[in-house]
Amino acid sequence: MILINKVDAIPGMDGWLLIDFTDGSKKFVDIKPHMEGVLEQLKDREFFGKVFVDKELKTVTWPGELDLDPDQLYREGIDLIEIKKMIEVAKDTNFLERA
Repeated sequence: MILINKVDAIPGMDGWLLIDFTDGSKKFVDIKPHMEGVLEQLKDREFFGKVFVDKELKTVTWPGELDLDPDQLYREGIDLIEIKKMIEVAKDTNFLERA
């Protein structure tokens, strides 16, 4: 089971988190698709920014015991190393200059 060591809300990117997992990976995760029902209050930027890691459960949580499954976050996340690779490829092919 993958658990979470650290989490940060990403400023300027509503619904995105940067998560450090216990296996050493760091991933960007878009949780907007989960913002329904009881989690709809996460659409509020101020509330979303109160995200933290529950020390006991080692998962992403917010006040009021709103938490998300770390395994699902891991599966849905985009690995930071992969993003860096994509940026390098885009630079090498001058893609960024053409965009």
